[in-house]
Amino acid sequence: MNPKVLTEDQAFKLLAFLVTSARLCVVEPENYGTFRLIDAASRLLGFLLENEEARDRDFYAHLQREIEDNKLLLLSDEEAYTQFVGDAAREIARRMKTKSAAQPIDV
Repeated sequence: MNPKVLTEDQAFKLLAFLVTSARLCVVEPENYGTFRLIDAASRLLGFLLENEEARDRDFYAHLQREIEDNKLLLLSDEEAYTQFVGDAAREIARRMKTKSAAQPIDV
């Protein structure tokens, strides 16, 4: 049996946020879309942390704190915000590389 990552309620909340954000991106300034995506990532991390099944809790908690601490930079320092989003993407890529290296290869 696969562990549940999100409850149906959590998944629906995230779905609702993503769909309504997509609608708002049509009328909002272009760079707000990146804010909505990073905010959705923070919400997803929060849901993962609520669930006991999350195996990488420390990483999720760290990344969520980073997002919450830096996402509003978009409103005051767009250059720092852009740097933060790039750093977060690199952090995810490093974690993906680490996770894939730890996975056993089926032969």
